[in-house]
Amino acid sequence: MVNASLADAMRALLKAQSTRVALYKEFDDAFKDFLNTTCSAEEYQLVCTTVTQGFQEVSTEIQAIEAQVTAGRPDIAGLIRQLQNLEKDKLYMTCRSQILTIEARETDKDLDEPIQDLKTSLETTLADITEVWDAIREEATELAYA
Repeated sequence: MVNASLADAMRALLKAQSTRVALYKEFDDAFKDFLNTTCSAEEYQLVCTTVTQGFQEVSTEIQAIEAQVTAGRPDIAGLIRQLQNLEKDKLYMTCRSQILTIEARETDKDLDEPIQDLKTSLETTLADITEVWDAIREEATELAYA
């Protein structure tokens, strides 16, 4: 892959990841609003559906970028695969944490320990995402100046 098209792919990846971050913010904001009762269950579900569709679109776009760079730069493709796997884990833990938080509020179950365990795992995953993302941005910067 020529450096120019690889640089274009990396710019597309940066844009897609920015979209993913914005989707997470929308998801988190809706959950907080739901917990504070400023967002109805129906509104929260609508946001969840919309955000899920957005996550699927971003993931598909990033998978295409990964495929595009695999032949020329398998190292970068590997970083992209790591990012995708970590983001998948992050989404699972985020959803599971939200579900348990809602369940704890609506029942008499004490779910503090599993919720805290998920939050701890999520913090580790976020640190791993940051590490991989920093490596990807470093590669993108080097390509931009190559």
